[in-house]
Amino acid sequence: MKNRFHNSWPFASLLALWLATFAQAQQKEEPQGFALPEAGVKSVLPAVQVEMEMSEHRILSWPFDVTRVFLADDSLLKLEPVTPSKLRLRALKPGKTRLNVWGQGGNTQTYEVLIHAPIAELEKVLKEEFADLEVAVRQLAGSVMLSGYVKEVETRTNIESVAKQFFPRVINNLKLIQKSDVEPEPVKLQASIFEISHYDLAKHSLKWPLKTSKTGQMQHQVLATHGEIADFLQAAYDNKLLRKIAAPVISTLEGRRASFETGGQLPLVVAAGHTEGKVRLQQWGVRMQVLPTRLTNGKLRLGVQPRINQIDVTKSARLETVTLPSIRTHQHDLLIDLAEGESLMLYGMPMDRVIREKEDLPLLSDLPLLGESFYKTKRIDDKVELFIIIAPGQTPGEKVATTP
Repeated sequence: MKNRFHNSWPFASLLALWLATFAQAQQKEEPQGFALPEAGVKSVLPAVQVEMEMSEHRILSWPFDVTRVFLADDSLLKLEPVTPSKLRLRALKPGKTRLNVWGQGGNTQTYEVLIHAPIAELEKVLKEEFADLEVAVRQLAGSVMLSGYVKEVETRTNIESVAKQFFPRVINNLKLIQKSDVEPEPVKLQASIFEISHYDLAKHSLKWPLKTSKTGQMQHQVLATHGEIADFLQAAYDNKLLRKIAAPVISTLEGRRASFETGGQLPLVVAAGHTEGKVRLQQWGVRMQVLPTRLTNGKLRLGVQPRINQIDVTKSARLETVTLPSIRTHQHDLLIDLAEGESLMLYGMPMDRVIREKEDLPLLSDLPLLGESFYKTKRIDDKVELFIIIAPGQTPGEKVATTP
């Protein structure tokens, strides 16, 4: 059987003509005075809906040769001819557009193309930008449905606007929380700041359970009333190895930010030239801001912003005849949900210190009266862990986290 293109013109000529007309057809507005084929439109096929994910490729084929193509928005979709009866679609970005295809003999076909981004990307953005809200995202064909509760109309609109950047059709089922005249419940938080020595732990055959603290970067851990860390802290307490630095109590209201500060000020040398310097006061200690929010599921959500300035004697600066230590800073902003019986532990701020212990000298230290004057000093390199535990207290009538 002879090729059907052979009787009229070579296939290469037809493909060149197809590419030329295809390039003219990709425009945002239909040309003025567009004329129908001489025989008229013989068949108008029903509109077809095509759903695609961003960067996806799709092949459309027809039982006729395509003579003309119209694309409403070429910024959303790229068209590439494969054969006279096949067309490749490549989704560029989320949105909705229309594609018209005309074929030989007056056939025409319309496509409604819906392009959306991966739903995982939308979930990630909503989690980052609206971390204090519980927004559920569900994909329905080429649409996305948002559900959950928000407090303000503006927030509801902002979430919908973000979703429209990923999906052309958004079903906004977010409901507004009705404001009540009830005063916000009080929230009480107990913050305890501790130090513990690795040298003291070794003497009692105890081991620090959090190995990631070696990095010197602040980390966090949710503590339950039972578990490896809880058992370790209990054993350290029983052996009197925990040194409590401070124990501030934070009393605030739900949704109201509170803060506390412990420590003082230290003179710090600031370079003012090659050989000169000046002294300014630098805050050291613990500064922390806490924002509590009670959730409908009974948990307490804490937004915590700690800043720890530690005195680092291993790095010092000298100004004339005075040697001053430096300040080591740690920061770690986090958002955490605490259930009943849970508390928050901040750690990962170890400091190197030197311990000097007296050792008796044989015979000389045993002399009456003078024996105490004879001894030698032993230098011991130690590492001290600083950690903070924030334990929410139970509010009457509410099931929130309790102090373990």
